[in-house]
Amino acid sequence: MRTQCLCAILVATPALAQSSVIIDVDEPTLLPGQSTTVTLSAAFPTFEYAMAGIATDLLSSVGATGWSDVSLVTPMDGPGTSIGVPTSDGFERILAGQLNFGPAGFEPSLDNPIAFWQATYTAPVDPTRAFEVDLSTMTSRFEVYIMPDSHESRAYLDDLVEGSATIHVIPAPAGASVLALGLAAGTRRRR
Repeated sequence: MRTQCLCAILVATPALAQSSVIIDVDEPTLLPGQSTTVTLSAAFPTFEYAMAGIATDLLSSVGATGWSDVSLVTPMDGPGTSIGVPTSDGFERILAGQLNFGPAGFEPSLDNPIAFWQATYTAPVDPTRAFEVDLSTMTSRFEVYIMPDSHESRAYLDDLVEGSATIHVIPAPAGASVLALGLAAGTRRRR
């Protein structure tokens, strides 16, 4: 008598194996006076439990000029966190993190990636030429929780992919401004 064996072959799906900081710019192209929201997020290996904490700098080619509404994103605004310090290089010492003590009432978010910092950038009202706002991160701490209800964490700095993005600021076309002034002057002369 012959028996049949049905064997399942398990195929591993590729998991995110690298940690990274993501810079998301809502509107990457701005006209004079327009604003956009910039959000920093942390992505971590999918086999880990939750994001624990991050310490990073946001480097900006315009420094902290034009930035407003700076905040940490809940729940990454736990104890000991900071929105960072505005400098001529951007924002230094952004510290974000969440607690992981379920029985004590602190359940971490399991979002991956998880947003941790947000701010608004507003283009100058009267730029004389087009320019770019180059953004990048420089991270000194990136830790994830490895299991529920535990403060035990693992660092992921060795192969961290830093974030980068660009905001393009485009001034109003000079020709349109000159044309508008010419039309206004012509309208006044006819009266």
